[in-house]
Amino acid sequence: MRRWSGLAARIQVQQKDRCGEQVSPDSASDLYFRHFKLTGGEPGLNLLRAVVSSFANIPYENLTKIIRKFTVERPEERPRRPEEVVKEFIEHHTGGTCFSLTCCLGSILAGAGVTCYPVMADMKRPNIHCALLVLIGGRRYLVDPGYLLGEPVELTGEPVRLTTSFGLVELRPRGNTRYDLYTIAGSEMKWRYRVRTEPVSPALFRRFWQESFSLPMMNSLQLTRLSGNGHLYIRNHHLRLRRNDRKINENIRLELESRIETEFGIPPGITAQARELIERMKRSWRTREQGSRKSLRR
Repeated sequence: MRRWSGLAARIQVQQKDRCGEQVSPDSASDLYFRHFKLTGGEPGLNLLRAVVSSFANIPYENLTKIIRKFTVERPEERPRRPEEVVKEFIEHHTGGTCFSLTCCLGSILAGAGVTCYPVMADMKRPNIHCALLVLIGGRRYLVDPGYLLGEPVELTGEPVRLTTSFGLVELRPRGNTRYDLYTIAGSEMKWRYRVRTEPVSPALFRRFWQESFSLPMMNSLQLTRLSGNGHLYIRNHHLRLRRNDRKINENIRLELESRIETEFGIPPGITAQARELIERMKRSWRTREQGSRKSLRR
């Protein structure tokens, strides 16, 4: 795998600082390229597409994040390093949420000599989503592993549509440095987020990452991935499969661990641990609420 210099080298140092101090610069890239049998080569668009396409196999899931939140006491140690994400995918088929996936993919690309940097996006709240901006041959590409786009999208200043297995995605420019992303399924069009194309500093990225462990999305189990059948999404015990304008819904409460293992390959023990941690947290909430009510009656 070729070495890099200049801006790409500085970006790799940022990735390392963001994801942990004890990171070998090539470890995530080496693990990843070996596992997916990628050959590396010139850091151009073909390499970018190959890496992003294979990275789509790594699922969005917050099981590992829930476990880190409740088992790692110091907030600064909760974010997983890129080589941890890759290794745990190889061993357990786990993935991560947008911050760990973006950091991991950025480290892999920078390790292959591709110039990239993280950017932030707003959803219902500011700075709760992130993605990568990749620079190749004077052109800019948005790569969003946390939203499962599946391929790089060139940012030209004009609206662009991308066909995915669950429907259409459209990016619309909003000024010079922002893009709105919409999903289109049949006749249904939904605004999803607004991404800013300016780079975010490593320190600020890490702060947003640590803050994300307290977001409401951490109060429920969430997993999603793209497959040849469409977009598979699980929240707690509700499963939805969407392909274009067709939706299939299932209640998988009684077989949650086994269905997640079937659909994602994640061992039942990981799901069971995350499930128990969430249930324990909710029991604690109910206990405090009951205590507050008793105090008010006195």
